Amino acid sequence: VTQRMLTQVLQCRMHYGHPDFVDGFWARNRGGMSKCSPVVNLSEDLFAGYNARMRGEDCGHIDFLEFEKGREATITAASNFFAKIAAGNIAILRSRDNHLLAERIGVLRSMSFYFASVAFYISTLIVDYSIYLYVVLFLSFTLASKRLSMLSSLGSALSAEWLISMGLLSMFPQYFELILEYGLFRATKDILSGLIGGTIFFIFQNKAIASSMQDGIVSGVAKYLNTGRPMANQHQTWRDLYVAYERSHYSPAFTLMLLYLSYVVLVADTGGGSLPMFLVVASMVTWFVAPMIFSPFPRWDLMRQDVVDFQGFISGKAGTTAREVPDVITRGERNQPRNLYEIGLAQEIEQWTERPVFVLVGATLSRLLVTAVVVMALPGGVLDFATPFFLSLGLQWLMVL
Repeated sequence: VTQRMLTQVLQCRMHYGHPDFVDGFWARNRGGMSKCSPVVNLSEDLFAGYNARMRGEDCGHIDFLEFEKGREATITAASNFFAKIAAGNIAILRSRDNHLLAERIGVLRSMSFYFASVAFYISTLIVDYSIYLYVVLFLSFTLASKRLSMLSSLGSALSAEWLISMGLLSMFPQYFELILEYGLFRATKDILSGLIGGTIFFIFQNKAIASSMQDGIVSGVAKYLNTGRPMANQHQTWRDLYVAYERSHYSPAFTLMLLYLSYVVLVADTGGGSLPMFLVVASMVTWFVAPMIFSPFPRWDLMRQDVVDFQGFISGKAGTTAREVPDVITRGERNQPRNLYEIGLAQEIEQWTERPVFVLVGATLSRLLVTAVVVMALPGGVLDFATPFFLSLGLQWLMVL
């Protein structure tokens, strides 16, 4: 339904999906499919649609079924696919093709063009940032001694818990399509039966999209990820899941958890009342547990084996000497770290060697500014625990080394 709407009504459809079927005669007479940069032109199918649009032509939509096309896939393969497409959209925003199209198609067509290309990924990134902003906002209110009763007296919508998310609207196009295909009863049954599992899955995948876009914005590089079609009945250990999602999901989840716990502790200290923030907590928990839920064979004996293996992964001593640093970098590029220490070291080396200098300087200054503001805003009683905190942190590093 969506594709027909973009094609027949708005006439702004790009070339979506894997370009298995492209008219070879048409492509050869219009410059071919090749592009100049494998970094910028990562999403070759979308650039094929851009090429057609810039030449004043349309990308039609034809319904057909391909026999035995469907293959088994895991949550890791799905996450890599979403991450690859999201990083490709950052490259699209930097491309000359996008610039030329935005200049020449007018305001009204620009709106439809935006929602037919990169809108979903940009919106997902903004929603992801808004989660942190929401918690930081209430944390700031608490530090400024602004209680919920004061916000309520001002008529602010922030004084009440938000339970209905606008993201639920995204299920209606699929719901209407199911109604057309199977009827009202079966469409309602399919939507309701998959609501909880689909919500957990796509909360996790939306975070994969947002993290990939953030990395692309900061580094300026859109990397190709080989998603593959792995066997869906192969168990993934906790170690494999942590290596795959540490940067994109687990570290942001820990950051969000720290912000939320700080808000809860400060509100308990001031006695001003707090919001439960159900959606924030649900997002945070989903980022932690979704890979384990969707991992095949979640049996108790395998979980016990995963716990033992993960303990060895945390306490491993490999890669801690200076002569092993080149090997750590190589393993980090291949995403094959031997322990937790190698993950952190490889990521820090990659961050300080691949990102632009102005990005590193800006990030460092921003962190110093935020730290100074937090130190000045925190109550004096909280600062009494600073010395034990730094002592325990130093002891932790000694235990790791």
